[in-house]
Amino acid sequence: MIVKNPKFEISAVSKKQYPDNDLPEIVLAGKSNVGKSSFINTMINRKNLARTSSEPRKN
Repeated sequence: MIVKNPKFEISAVSKKQYPDNDLPEIVLAGKSNVGKSSFINTMINRKNLARTSSEPRKN
């Protein structure tokens, strides 16, 4: 997969907030501190689209 021009779209907490577009969607699930944000940043070859912390359990 080639990701071009990645951007943060929305953080939705209910179905009515879901984006209404035809873009592909990827879901990542997991407990905190398992590397989801680091995985996102690695996949798109950027360091700071998804926020990461230098300390465990720190927001």
